[in-house]
Amino acid sequence: MVVNPKVEAPTRKMLGHAIRNELDDLAALISAEGDKTLAGAVDLCTFAAGYICIDVVGMRWPTEASLRDIAHRASESGTELPITEEVIFEFLSRVALGKEMADDVFSTAGVGLVPIYTTANLLLAFFPKGKHWFEYLDQIWNAAEVADRINAEVLPALMLRVRKQGRLSLYLHCRGRVVSRGGKVT
Repeated sequence: MVVNPKVEAPTRKMLGHAIRNELDDLAALISAEGDKTLAGAVDLCTFAAGYICIDVVGMRWPTEASLRDIAHRASESGTELPITEEVIFEFLSRVALGKEMADDVFSTAGVGLVPIYTTANLLLAFFPKGKHWFEYLDQIWNAAEVADRINAEVLPALMLRVRKQGRLSLYLHCRGRVVSRGGKVT
């Protein structure tokens, strides 16, 4: 996915307003930017929501149970946005990670707001420690651009790399525990 800077900047502002529950400012920004920018924001938010779900479950495809847990935790993220856990789950399962389009699932009013509200809640609930939500968003959109330039044939190699790095990380972690305990195996 190519991230258009003319859409990315207003989308980031929309998410900021949503995270801070500045709904009047969000509505004014959406109105000022117009339908074309809102459609691009929906695409970016949909990608970000899917990415976060996969990231949260350890780089695996989320199960229904894990999506329900993610939706629950996102709904309690503190944004106080007018979106329910069930709507978040429907968006994640049917649109962000499913095959349906937002306008096939939600009302005309919800088509733009559900992806923005969901992504705002996900960003606030799951941004990594040591980062701000907007830095996590940078990571997500940078990954989208890199993925757009990569041929799908490299997926098996990436999966191997990630798996081997995970084993190496586990080995180094265990080795560090042994050394830190004076050579005693724990």
